[in-house]
Amino acid sequence: MPGLASPIHLPNAYTRIPVSNYIVHPEDVVSISTSPYDKTNLSSSREVVFPKGEYEPVFNLNIETKNSEYDVPVFASAKKTYVFNYKPTSKEVTSVFIAGAMNGWNKKATQLSWNDDGTYSVALELEPGLYPYRIWENGTNEILDANNPNKMSNGMGGENNFISIPSAPKPTMEVLSQKGKKLVIYCSTEPKGAQIYFENKRIPVSIVHVQEPYMSEWVLHVDIPSKAWKMKRSHIRAYAHDGKQLFNDVLIPLSYGRPVKKAFQLKRKDTRATVMYFAMVDRFKDGKKENNRPTNDPRIKPIANNLGGDLVGITQAIEDGYFKKLGTNTIWISPITKNAEGAWGLWDKGGDTSMFSGYHGYWPTSLRTIDDRFGTEEEFRNLLKVAHKHKMNVYLDYVAHHVHQDHPLIKEHKDWVTPLYLPDGTMNTERWDDQRLTTWFDVFLPTWDFSKPEVVNALTDTAMYWVNNYDLDGFRHDATKHIRTEFWTTLTSKVKASGKNVFQIGETYGSPELIQSYIGSEQMDAQFDFNLYDAAVDAFAKPETSFANLGRVIQESAKYYGSHHMMGNITGNQDRTRFISYADGSVKFEENPKAAGWSRKIEHKDNVGYVRLEQLTAFLMSVPGIPCIYYGDEIGMPGANDPDNRRMMRFDQLNNEETALRTSTQKLVKLRRKNLPLIYGETYVMQADDKALVIARKYLTKVTIAVFAKGDGNVNVTLPG
Repeated sequence: MPGLASPIHLPNAYTRIPVSNYIVHPEDVVSISTSPYDKTNLSSSREVVFPKGEYEPVFNLNIETKNSEYDVPVFASAKKTYVFNYKPTSKEVTSVFIAGAMNGWNKKATQLSWNDDGTYSVALELEPGLYPYRIWENGTNEILDANNPNKMSNGMGGENNFISIPSAPKPTMEVLSQKGKKLVIYCSTEPKGAQIYFENKRIPVSIVHVQEPYMSEWVLHVDIPSKAWKMKRSHIRAYAHDGKQLFNDVLIPLSYGRPVKKAFQLKRKDTRATVMYFAMVDRFKDGKKENNRPTNDPRIKPIANNLGGDLVGITQAIEDGYFKKLGTNTIWISPITKNAEGAWGLWDKGGDTSMFSGYHGYWPTSLRTIDDRFGTEEEFRNLLKVAHKHKMNVYLDYVAHHVHQDHPLIKEHKDWVTPLYLPDGTMNTERWDDQRLTTWFDVFLPTWDFSKPEVVNALTDTAMYWVNNYDLDGFRHDATKHIRTEFWTTLTSKVKASGKNVFQIGETYGSPELIQSYIGSEQMDAQFDFNLYDAAVDAFAKPETSFANLGRVIQESAKYYGSHHMMGNITGNQDRTRFISYADGSVKFEENPKAAGWSRKIEHKDNVGYVRLEQLTAFLMSVPGIPCIYYGDEIGMPGANDPDNRRMMRFDQLNNEETALRTSTQKLVKLRRKNLPLIYGETYVMQADDKALVIARKYLTKVTIAVFAKGDGNVNVTLPG
């Protein structure tokens, strides 16, 4: 069982979990049992069966193999039935659908039933939380729900309605101290059950009620196993519940049996200590002029063509100490496989017209060959060698969802792709939600049909080519939610069988439940948290927006991904308008940001954007997850949406504001990497309102507090005692 076994999240239904999700050799499993239940069994197909029923919020699954035994935490579903009612806008309405966070924004997934009183309703299975949504009447009319006054920003200049299902205050726990070979964990209320793990083995725990004059509290006493004292790095994890709700989970890294207390003890493979930097290869640094080969086609404007960045340029930046000075210890680079030649796609709006080259790397015509415009195999191996010498990880962006139509496999296996046209005759392009697993991104980008085992096997083998032939540290996976889980479980199984330590982080836009469904021991280690990013953009770029929703999303992410998750927290990315251009008003939220980039030159409107970007960066360094700096955000490069947000990186001739922002970013990254509460601490949102956001992070006896304020006046904040 490689790595730390992720918790199993049970749906509110009969469930079958393949043993191969956790065990590399499932044929070696001899028995399965749960505590405190005896409701599971090992089927002949090597699956663990969980009948539908009532379970404690967290319990344990024990897996015994021929040579050892392992334990996995299991989370019961917290979903309850919620009846949603809707009054149509007129008597001409004959069908009503709801699309939102509860169904992946699929406008065809959830139809309401007509009632005799003229309303429509549907029973939804929902956990406590907030669910933005919109209504579709008669299949074509997308509207807000006039019956519901609750509205929130959709992050794109508009609004959505939302359903809010309240929950009781979440109980908390934290490690108080280490006493000898014992950890003492404080609980805010009485724990009715606790599951404690050393690596992947459950260990004993004592629930102790301490009663003294003026004090009554509950603590967990956990013995540190003797094996820990011989291991350079190991972990203790704690999960508990109060009979109704889960506490926050606790994670303590150990070094030879003692909790890690100094940042220098952390190494580059301690993933939670990662600070990532995304470099788009073609746009970062031109280190080798002789491989510059822009597409010679007048229909492509320069910003949509190859600009000359390459692998040699990134290697030079590592050797020059750029990333070391910035403080980032992991580089995510865009795809480097051979991409389409010629001009493709078309932008034709508002009088601006351009086609595109495959400069970005996301239109592969080979999945194993490095594009000569980016470099050679030898240059990529050297990049990895130099990065590791400088104690840096390298994550490679990998495109599995689609290929360019010129890829040889498309010609050999025409039946390996999904249909471009749907049964109703409509084109299956950009159908992000209702055709999530089959949609094409463009007419020249066929989507693989991962319902076919032969496609899954072939495409996972191509990914494994990079694992087996290069000393990679991780993958960033493109378009995760558009690929069937069979691909991800097969790939992860192959990675584990290889014995390589490869971190995998995915890209999914959608609800937390959808994003979480791709995270676990059998799939991704993490994904990028775009919901947190959208809430942060809304809060930091707009002076009129309260911090309340951002505070809520911080807690929502912890609920779905864990209190010590490794979600990617971005300053921006290649598909979004530069934050600073929203923050200083040079791009308006209500306008089309792509059109803005084509129709005018986006420049800084005033210096307030630098201040707000500095706040965003500080925020990302303060919360759980992996901070990720989009190239150029450290100096506040402006830009509207693609391709204007992909300008060539600038390293020198910076103005005073750019230099100051880079210096501040360096200090913030250093603060993050030197401060253990910001890496492993429990998280407390102390205040989130119109005036301030206050976040406390506590690790053992150390507390770090981040305060973000709006306005020019004094802000009173309440700090923990």
